[in-house]
Amino acid sequence: MVESNTNYEDHVIKILKENHDLSLINELLENYHHYEIAKVMINLDDELFKKLYQSLPLIKLTEVIETLSPEDAFMVFERMNITTLINVLDYIETDDLVDIIEEIEDKEKKINYLSLISHSKRKIIKSYLHFDDDMVGSIMNNNFVKINEEMTVKKAIKAVVDQAPVVEYIHNIYVVDKNNNLVGTLSLKELINKGNEKTVLIKDVMVGNLVYLYPTTDVEEAIELMKNYNFQLLPVINSDHKLIGIISFDDTVEAMNEESSADYAGLAGLTDVEISSDETVFSSLKKRLPWLIILLFINLITSSIISGYEEELQTLTTLAIFMPLILNMAGNSSTQGLGVIIRLFATNQFKEKGQVLKHLIKELFTGMINGIIVGIGLFVLVLLFNVMKGTDFQEGLNFAFVISLSIGLSLVIATLAGSLVPLFINSIKIDPAVASGPFITTINDIISLLIYFGLATTLITGLS
Repeated sequence: MVESNTNYEDHVIKILKENHDLSLINELLENYHHYEIAKVMINLDDELFKKLYQSLPLIKLTEVIETLSPEDAFMVFERMNITTLINVLDYIETDDLVDIIEEIEDKEKKINYLSLISHSKRKIIKSYLHFDDDMVGSIMNNNFVKINEEMTVKKAIKAVVDQAPVVEYIHNIYVVDKNNNLVGTLSLKELINKGNEKTVLIKDVMVGNLVYLYPTTDVEEAIELMKNYNFQLLPVINSDHKLIGIISFDDTVEAMNEESSADYAGLAGLTDVEISSDETVFSSLKKRLPWLIILLFINLITSSIISGYEEELQTLTTLAIFMPLILNMAGNSSTQGLGVIIRLFATNQFKEKGQVLKHLIKELFTGMINGIIVGIGLFVLVLLFNVMKGTDFQEGLNFAFVISLSIGLSLVIATLAGSLVPLFINSIKIDPAVASGPFITTINDIISLLIYFGLATTLITGLS
């Protein structure tokens, strides 16, 4: 591995440009990780792209492609010649291939790709495509080591050696009976330890107390089992107890990341869980503003309920009615900012100080635009609310101005607080995901109330 990976893209491109011998290129690229080569590959022009994939041995090329996202892997497929593509489709892990096939939106193109895959593998892929994304069947792998319970240790070791080149994981060995029913398991270490007892039958040394899954098992349940038992692999069986696949540690890690993204999105009220440090203000608005508008109307219901007790209230009646709305809207906005920045922390996207500043500037503009749009909408709604009540128009106008300005400023400050508080907490070595919420809630309440009543006492008195 090169000592510094900061300029690996330039180094790889230089190798491709300066060398014409494909075997030499492959030799020089041995110094780079599959991930690094993959990141370079997706941005190469056609000439260098062709030289790169032709220089890599088939197995290495497949491993490089497997590090890409399904979207990028599909784009790489589209640029390959048909011969190389067919070979890659034959070598690539089934679960990775399923993810890539699922990304193809054009039905005819999807059929064309499936036709390039061997019959046996195509049959398995089609069965996987029938499972929902939240089911184990959608992420299970059909490449695993299995042996028969009637084998001797000597024959079992030979069977494992024969299967090893074509499977991804060999540390867990699954034992089946003559009908392919799962009956037991043992580790590679346990099998090797029995190497001196060559005539002992596998059924006499295997572990029969199994934890297994069904293809329809919920992915979250599988994740819990992996965490609770600290397993790297879990077998998947059908309703007849036949072994049909495994779910591996990397599958669960990916599923856990997707689950975390969904949880963060639910926390933040986002419609799209894909979050990037270079996300634009416009894309942030698309994710957050709709939820803020929806929550605005929901909070108006709370305000209308409070208005039923207006006659019992004394001074600053209308202001008391809209106080919960402003506090809740500020809380919603800061929660959105919190959800985004926690996800950026989780994906290690704050490696440089400049990235933090860039994110804060983006959050500032997002908060300002959200505040303006929500403030204008609320101004109209509050004005109509007072007119319907029969309040003097000028007085209603004053109240509407104070409330809309208050919520606009509160949204700006709350959005920044949603990022600044986690950054501060992280700087003092405390988990921001755990501690940020209570701090942000308290800060937002104090600041929003100061803004609200400060503007009310100053502006309403001045405008009356």
